[in-house]
Amino acid sequence: MFDKLKKALMGGAAAAAPTRAQLRLQAMLDALEDEPEQTFLDSADAEHRVDIHAFGRNFVEDSEGEELADDEGYVLVTNGMSDRLMPAPPHGVPEGMTRAAELVWYVRDLNPEYISNLRWLAKLPAFDRFFLASGHRVPMPEPPLSFCGFQTFFFLTPIYGPDARMLSGVTVDEGEAIAMLTVNLISEAEYALVKREDGLGELLDLFDANDHPMVFDPQRISYV
Repeated sequence: MFDKLKKALMGGAAAAAPTRAQLRLQAMLDALEDEPEQTFLDSADAEHRVDIHAFGRNFVEDSEGEELADDEGYVLVTNGMSDRLMPAPPHGVPEGMTRAAELVWYVRDLNPEYISNLRWLAKLPAFDRFFLASGHRVPMPEPPLSFCGFQTFFFLTPIYGPDARMLSGVTVDEGEAIAMLTVNLISEAEYALVKREDGLGELLDLFDANDHPMVFDPQRISYV
């Protein structure tokens, strides 16, 4: 399976050295210790190709040795966003941040709307001169998903260590590290809160207080 995927990522051509997409995919395989159940190839965009790998995962965590019910879903990961460095903010890239990133979205199923939105977000910095980092938001004029009323994308560093470190051994041409950012959707009231001074910390406190789920829940209520 992996050999076929590698050939697809190469466009069917032989290569003396792995492509950047292959190097990133191999790093994902090493970090997640699994192969993607499905890959959505971006065959329509030769200029900035962003493939999306869907890794199956059981999100359940044992609590003090107790056996809990299965919690199945997918880890969607972009592969190609980091081929284009994001433009630096006017005052430079803040310490600890980078201009290269890939996106992660934890979902229950492989609805095509997740795939199209994730790929669009991955290309947003390149075509709209947009810089994304943990805590940043992208408000939309209308809900991007037909089955969820929230309309602001909100990005965070993965709280699960292997996901955060997924591409730690891979850099881009200018030596920039690749950040991993999780995709979330927040309500209008939550967006208004997070825009305020110290609002980010307040929203994250609300996430903790409400046991905000790792896997995206399109039906969750607003915490504000």
